[in-house]
Amino acid sequence: MPVLFSNREAWEAFMRTVLPFAKVLHISWMFRVNGTSWVVPWADWIYDVTFDVLTRVISNDSAVPKPVGSFLHRLFFDTTYRVALPFPGAEKPKSGHDWENPEIVGRCKRAGHVPLYSFTDVPSAVDFWRSGRAGGGGWDARSKLPNIMLLNGKWQFHLAPSPQDVPVDFYQGAFDDTSWDKITVPANWECEGYDRPIYTNTTYPFPMDPPRALRRGVWSSNDNADPTAGQGGDLSLLSGWKWDPDATDPNEFENPTGCYRRTFELPDARWTSDGRRVFVLFEGVDSAFYCWVNGKRVGYSQDSRLPAEFDVTEHLVAGSNVIAAQVMRWSDGSYLEDQDQWWLSGIHRDVLLYVKEPVFIADYKVTTKLPEQLGGSASVNAEVFVHEAVTWDVALPSEVVVEALLFDDHGRQVAGATTATEELELCDPGEVHGQPFEKLPPYFTRKVSIALTVPAAQLWSAEIPYLYTLVLRAVTPAGRPLSHGGHKLKLDPDVEACRVGIRSVCVFGKRLRVNGVPVIVQGVNRHDHCPKNGKAVSEESMLQDVLLMKKYNFNAVRTSHYPNHPRFYDLCDEYGLYVCDEANLETHGFMVGMHPTPFLSNDPRWRLAHIARMARMIQRDRNHASIVMWSLGNESGCGGGHRAMAQWARLNDPTRPLHYESGGFRNSCTDIICPMYARVSTCEQMAAEDLKDDRPVILCEYSHAMGNSNGSLDKYWECFRKEGAVQGGFIWDWVDQGLDAVAPSGRRFWAYGGDFGDKPNDAQFCINGIVFPDRTPHPAMEELKFLMRPVTFSVTGLGGCAGARDATLLTSAAIAEGGRGSQAFATPGARKELSMTGRVDLTSWDSAAARVVVRNWLNFASLDHLTTSWAVVADSGVTLTSGELVLPSIPPGGVAEVAWSTQLPELTALGAAAISSATAAQAAPLRGWFLELRTTTASPTSWCDAGHEVAFTQVPLPPPPGGFVLLTPSVVPKPLSFESAPLRVLDAGDHLLQVQCAGGVHMAFHLSGALAGTLINMGVKGNLVLAAGPTPCFWRAPTDNDRGGEALSYCSRWRSAGINCLSLAGGRPQMCTHGPGPDGALRVSVSFRLTPGGDARSGTAGLNIQLVHDVHTDGTVKMTVEATAARSLPPLPRVGLRMRCPQDMTAVEWYGRGPHECYADRKASAALGRYSSTVDEMHVPYIVPSENGGRADVSWVALQRPCGAPPLSSFPGTPSSKKQGGWGGSRGGTSSASASVAAGTSTEMGGGVGLIVSMPGGGDAQMSVQRHSLESLEAAAHTHELEAATSSGDGAIHVHVDHRHMGVGGDDSWTPSVHPEFTIPPGDVWKWGLTLAALPAESDAFEAHRQLQCHESME
Repeated sequence: MPVLFSNREAWEAFMRTVLPFAKVLHISWMFRVNGTSWVVPWADWIYDVTFDVLTRVISNDSAVPKPVGSFLHRLFFDTTYRVALPFPGAEKPKSGHDWENPEIVGRCKRAGHVPLYSFTDVPSAVDFWRSGRAGGGGWDARSKLPNIMLLNGKWQFHLAPSPQDVPVDFYQGAFDDTSWDKITVPANWECEGYDRPIYTNTTYPFPMDPPRALRRGVWSSNDNADPTAGQGGDLSLLSGWKWDPDATDPNEFENPTGCYRRTFELPDARWTSDGRRVFVLFEGVDSAFYCWVNGKRVGYSQDSRLPAEFDVTEHLVAGSNVIAAQVMRWSDGSYLEDQDQWWLSGIHRDVLLYVKEPVFIADYKVTTKLPEQLGGSASVNAEVFVHEAVTWDVALPSEVVVEALLFDDHGRQVAGATTATEELELCDPGEVHGQPFEKLPPYFTRKVSIALTVPAAQLWSAEIPYLYTLVLRAVTPAGRPLSHGGHKLKLDPDVEACRVGIRSVCVFGKRLRVNGVPVIVQGVNRHDHCPKNGKAVSEESMLQDVLLMKKYNFNAVRTSHYPNHPRFYDLCDEYGLYVCDEANLETHGFMVGMHPTPFLSNDPRWRLAHIARMARMIQRDRNHASIVMWSLGNESGCGGGHRAMAQWARLNDPTRPLHYESGGFRNSCTDIICPMYARVSTCEQMAAEDLKDDRPVILCEYSHAMGNSNGSLDKYWECFRKEGAVQGGFIWDWVDQGLDAVAPSGRRFWAYGGDFGDKPNDAQFCINGIVFPDRTPHPAMEELKFLMRPVTFSVTGLGGCAGARDATLLTSAAIAEGGRGSQAFATPGARKELSMTGRVDLTSWDSAAARVVVRNWLNFASLDHLTTSWAVVADSGVTLTSGELVLPSIPPGGVAEVAWSTQLPELTALGAAAISSATAAQAAPLRGWFLELRTTTASPTSWCDAGHEVAFTQVPLPPPPGGFVLLTPSVVPKPLSFESAPLRVLDAGDHLLQVQCAGGVHMAFHLSGALAGTLINMGVKGNLVLAAGPTPCFWRAPTDNDRGGEALSYCSRWRSAGINCLSLAGGRPQMCTHGPGPDGALRVSVSFRLTPGGDARSGTAGLNIQLVHDVHTDGTVKMTVEATAARSLPPLPRVGLRMRCPQDMTAVEWYGRGPHECYADRKASAALGRYSSTVDEMHVPYIVPSENGGRADVSWVALQRPCGAPPLSSFPGTPSSKKQGGWGGSRGGTSSASASVAAGTSTEMGGGVGLIVSMPGGGDAQMSVQRHSLESLEAAAHTHELEAATSSGDGAIHVHVDHRHMGVGGDDSWTPSVHPEFTIPPGDVWKWGLTLAALPAESDAFEAHRQLQCHESME
């Protein structure tokens, strides 16, 4: 609590006022929304003024000069001049090294171009793109092409501390490398056991002194302690790392430099004969490297995510050849690659050689034009660049014709054209940036344009990704003229090919349009990431990503924040994903607060490096139909470099819009307003602010998926599907960037920042995906799939009941209301209350008037490829009737109505049958029933099998007049006997109260101490079903979102208020009594006050609690709870009860939302139903352990022993040495009772003795069942620590049943982002209850719940 506030109540009052406007606290976001034209110069100036002071540890050694001179020079000359003029004038001394010179981004590197395959003929080119794994163009197939030689595999490797320390002449062929290690290529050397991975979000891992990037000195945090220590660390974007330039770390390399060597032989002598050219291609090397062949340097390159290609023809020899590379981990290019990811180094993408004919296709650019009318002719245009090497024996360029052939997806030719030799025109060589003029092999460079007319053209879209194959063939009919003897050399044709999608992209009328149609971007941000190999991703992994995206209804991906592996784009073309292709550019470390500045973008020395990253990306990827926009990078401010990038892109590819977030939506570099983490209201304001602004709003990042997150997603999708100018966005992000690691115990886990001793680091901020590193989906993926479903249903004519709500899209709040309403037909009193609110029953039902309204959200496809089934399901979990819903053909974007009476059942008759005990058996609903509609694929597709579910809708139906009958049908066995027999109560004076009930049910209560008035345990016929509790609980293991926000975070405020350590004030209750209760029950009542650490002083903020247990003669225990919290407390994480069950009660069954994890603000996708699972399956293993596994709107939950498992036994009232946590927090507490004998567990469903927890009166609760205690979840920073703590713990099953549970939030992870309606503000009086009952073996939990509800209604 800041000292500005006199007391906590004033502080919390201030917070309640400020937090609804939390977006104002997001400094970076505010700068971006309001533009930075006036902010940037001042931000740059402030950055330089404060840099040395804030990030450098000043030496205490008087002999060491202080950095005052440098500081003053930068303050008064360099930075002042930069503010005054658009560009800086002060020049820093240039380094003699290419890797420390921002004006050099390559040497002898060929101009960027599309991927080349050097096919031998047309048929092989067509077959290549039509066959193989993952459709066409598989990476294995490419490596087997006769003109390509893959150099992947084992290379000799040596890691030097710096470039100056590499072995002398290691690149020479005669160098002895037998003592070197072997390393896999492609791979990151940190993932192969060399050096260490480093993870930072914004902080550069080296002292900032551009263009030099050296890890000299030692990094430390403010207090010399790692800020990531403890449970995952309290998330901070202001982590306080400093570096000491005078200290040294003998284990730290200044600039680790990898030396690679490999020997190879050319596959065919013809490769170097008759003027053919051979090129070596490195698809990706981090961060800068030199290459040698047979001791001759062939080039230099930087840009870790784009290819580097060199002409090595003159350096190859017959027989054995040696290729070598020197890779620097740090370079001036590292300053442009400060993305939120692991810093990993080495040759991480493929290396290959390929040969080309003397006259060859060097590049080509494909554009398409749509037909004027549907089904008409389209045009495909190719601009082809032909190169021919100028050699001593060639005087003039050869006569060349270029042939273009277009094939459909069956391999049939549909168009063709051939140029005349005179149509080829000499042109300038390919454009390069940031390369000095050097002696390069000269080429005759010519170009020609070819137009093809495509009859009855099929268009490409993400929904129908139809691809043609374009084959280009360069032929020299007359051969190549030689300068001596007048002879001509006969040449083979050179063949290239790619797949072509005919489509258009434009921004018009505040919409992004594909083929003229507005599309909603259902996108996700994706990093190249493999938990084992880092940035070296396999084709299998890329394909797995694409298939998962398709199966979960994504239609777009942003390649954050760099060009991805080239094969990824082939897969997006093939399977249908819109791509935002992003340049490898981020300079977030040059920031003020959280705002990245254009410090480097405004420096002319870095201008060509900016342009090169944009230009080479476009040159490589421009022929992909899937790419619908280019991005200038991420979080780099917006300066002269960005304007130059945008100008180059618009000039060279006017067919796609530009995307760029940093610098504010008013900047001219973007054709799309693309904020990050803007709230829904802000997006709508941005879209409506300037009616003359024709740009749509598409969030480049939203809903930060860090751990248990993504709350209130449905609000975004309610906005997106209004079909206005807010057109969707990209979730942040796809995959948790955890790396494989092994703990000292031998347990495997996924590591994050700091786990490798890396400093500085940003802890778990790289763990923010919606899939785990192994691509197992997070539960939030189900929410996204539901919200992005391609077809929605609503039902009209239900007479105003809950089912009349439009089921197309419901917000979390509405769904919570609808969910509770669907079960609200509980008692006559409840029905009366509902009738007063306008809800009705089947009395007004008119099947002739009811309609099922179907909306097709697809833009280009009808719903004919899908089938929809329907079912009427009771809350007993039984399907009462079902069938297929035959839909009319609904065109893209269309709406249709289906009359209820034509295909769906008469509800009045069905309801009467459902409540008939003679026919319904266990099918009879208790309080509600639903119409469920499932839409699946009718036949297999390229990305899923037949029967894959793409959409689900659940609609609550009105009940019969008078509601459903609560009584169990007479033909159904009754699980609970409700025998009436006197209770046997034993108060032996040992602070325990033992109770014997009918049916062999027994239990014991504490009568003194901190747990007085609560259950010790409960069992039936000697079989333990409850090991401790229930006791009040107001704390949860903090999620990553709970920790985000510095002092304003929920977690910080909770801990400051002591909610994590609540104990009984004074160590004892205010009152504890036991005596007669209603209807012959025993009543045990206790009142107490919870305060931080049990502080009993007057004025200490806390909670007042009253617990009442009514133990009935049949053994059921009805609990009622009343709690109030001091208004000075912050919003609480939960208001509920916790209990423990024996470790062998592993079978879980419940009625509520499921089957997956869900919370108050993330449950749109979780349908109400009856579900079963196991304790282990209920747990969600978030990489940083936290609150998890919750299920919302639960009416009852039962835990049972699996069939055949021997029960644990206990004599009631026997104390145990095991402890459970304190009352409301995670610390303290006294002994409970649970003497147990170990027994095996099973994953089979229940059937043995168990426990049912039933919410009275048709109420609901938030529930979770875990092997892991709240204390273990909070204490663990990794899953292996959690496993170790649990294996050495008490072995109990931990059950939480919450009256209220705060949402998980997720608008971002650095401000308190849970929406107000999903928080739990103090000041209210919370009243709730539950009923506990022992569940006999082989009994039905739902019928037990029905009996308890019926019994309650008759009391």
